[in-house]
Amino acid sequence: MTDARRDDICGRDGGRPEPEVERHRTRRFFNRVAPAFHVIDRRLLPEYRRVLETVDLAPELSVLDLATGTGTLARAFAERGHRVAGVDFAERLLRRARRRLPGAEMRLMDLADLPQIPDNAYDVVAMAYLLHGVPPPMRRFALCQARRVARRKVLVFDYAGRGPWHVRFIEWIEGPHYPSFVAHPLADLAAEADLAVEREEPTSSYSAGWLLCPRDEPDSA
Repeated sequence: MTDARRDDICGRDGGRPEPEVERHRTRRFFNRVAPAFHVIDRRLLPEYRRVLETVDLAPELSVLDLATGTGTLARAFAERGHRVAGVDFAERLLRRARRRLPGAEMRLMDLADLPQIPDNAYDVVAMAYLLHGVPPPMRRFALCQARRVARRKVLVFDYAGRGPWHVRFIEWIEGPHYPSFVAHPLADLAAEADLAVEREEPTSSYSAGWLLCPRDEPDSA
């Protein structure tokens, strides 16, 4: 994507991330709940493995996992032979990711700092259960940055609809952004970042994985 095209879609800074005060609150929340992630990881890892087997990305493709957490999605990629890197802003989660994947580059980084990563630095940019937890401007920012950094594909795992009561309760504790996320199709959000849905794979009755690809560049005048 040309610089002019990117500026037209996402703005010169790729969109506006949420205020620092909210990022600080979210970072503190995830550091506090880090001990509970082993339960979440056990449920999600089989879903990630199944979707990766289905989409069957070539193992030589490099992967950047945004908001990698404890590295569960990164682990699923690494098991298939991908060279994986991850970023997260929660120190306690990232420590566990480094223990699980000692050969992977795991960087402590706020999503607001993604513009520091060069264009087309990785073949694939992935993110799991990130977008529902941030406000709409940050969703657009994250996808625009993923579109910029990825040479080939963007892979998103998240909610595809309103979940059962326990999911809604957990997300209420996490923050206020889940309802606005599930109210709109992921394809609409992706289109705002010049991405199109190439494939959608349900992971449950209320969640899915989406393989996204860059939309065609407009013809030159």
